Amino acid sequence: MRTQDQIKRMVNQLEQTLKQLNEVENRGEINEIRAQIEILEWVLDAPVGKYHD
Repeated sequence: MRTQDQIKRMVNQLEQTLKQLNEVENRGEINEIRAQIEILEWVLDAPVGKYHD
């Protein structure tokens, strides 16, 4: 299990990569990174349910 700080660092790294990709407009990778950020933010919110049904 990852710590909250590790997850926050991962979110920051993904956001940096997202900014770089926005400059070259690589839509496939941008959507993939956005999905990863959403999952990590969901984990940080201490969920009680499942992310996927």
